[in-house]
Amino acid sequence: MPSVVILCTGNSCRSILAEALWREETRGLWRCASAGTQPAGTPHPLALAVLEEDGISVEGLSSQAVADFAGERFDLAVIVCEFARQECAVFPGALRTVYWPFPDPIQHASGEEVTEVGLQVYRTARDAIRRRIQHHLVCVDLEQRLNRVIDQLPGDIPGPRRDAYRTLVSRCCIALDEHDVWSKFPTIVAETMGAFGWDWNGIYLLKGVVPQRRLELLHAAGPPVCNTIEEQPDSQPSGMCFDAVQQGSILVASDVASWPGYIFCDEESGLRTQSGIARPILDESGEVVAVWDLDCSKELNPADALLMDALREGYGASGPPRRTG
Repeated sequence: MPSVVILCTGNSCRSILAEALWREETRGLWRCASAGTQPAGTPHPLALAVLEEDGISVEGLSSQAVADFAGERFDLAVIVCEFARQECAVFPGALRTVYWPFPDPIQHASGEEVTEVGLQVYRTARDAIRRRIQHHLVCVDLEQRLNRVIDQLPGDIPGPRRDAYRTLVSRCCIALDEHDVWSKFPTIVAETMGAFGWDWNGIYLLKGVVPQRRLELLHAAGPPVCNTIEEQPDSQPSGMCFDAVQQGSILVASDVASWPGYIFCDEESGLRTQSGIARPILDESGEVVAVWDLDCSKELNPADALLMDALREGYGASGPPRRTG
């Protein structure tokens, strides 16, 4: 059974809400607890009220101290306020500690009397915490599904490569959970798959309209390469990335030198590209808006493309990459 402990200062509002909501969202399949660095002694009446009005059980909820869980082990610790973070930045018994700051409802609804104004403040806190938990659980589910994909990948996959797949999936799902998936993705790929010749990978945004579209580099890991790729007119070869755009599906080249119109950046970058993958990224309406591109100096394993296709597909819920600023 997975386990989580939610940490706050008083363990009367935000962490109490999170404990009950997490238990509800996972239908009791997680072991859930909460604690405070300076426990108030009892849960806040308004926190209990907004849980009960949503049909969520408050049975067994109590205000406890972090010290009460000394020596216990949890898969995850979630810190929901800055003061608790200052006092307990990492929970010793957790495999992973994360920080999810939420505004303190007590600051906007003083006192313990159950009023309509107070209820509205605590409903806002309850709903924000629920959405954050739901997002996390989506990421947990994606990692589990992708690991099942890895278990079933066909062909001869050496152990180190399969282990790298799992590390890649884990790190990508953590980035997705932190709402920072696209900017971190190329670096995560480079760090986990670099030993297999994955020397450069990046995300290009699709700009312009037919027949004068272009791909503009957004995020990348590796030596400098082409920042812009132009689509060629009159059905002339435009390279592997634009072929992926036009076909709307993942493409794999075991020998990029034989790919019609392949655009080499090796001379400028020092790369020695032998093989590659180009995978289009779609928006919510199914339109291609970007391409993930890989330049590899070694032979690809056939399972590489299967995993990357499943990983990119799983990222669909996060929305497409966009240029900010």
